[in-house]
Amino acid sequence: MIEKLKQLLTITEVLTTDKDAILKALNSNFKDFEDALQNYSAELNGQIDLIITRNIKDFKNSSLGIMTPGNYLKTTIASTQNLSE
Repeated sequence: MIEKLKQLLTITEVLTTDKDAILKALNSNFKDFEDALQNYSAELNGQIDLIITRNIKDFKNSSLGIMTPGNYLKTTIASTQNLSE
């Protein structure tokens, strides 16, 4: 399990969560607090355009792009193939 987490960290970023993100999450229209916290931590970071999740419906209030892992991979593969042509 530890090795898999280490591998995951090579392709992802871990964001900090601060008081502003917590307050926004608490006062948001998100039904799930943890989803709201992830969303606002990403929004406040300022460098995140997209959240990848299997739970798209809980992010309908997000200003960020939301994709499932499968759709993200399909889009990424299609973009890579188009660049190589």
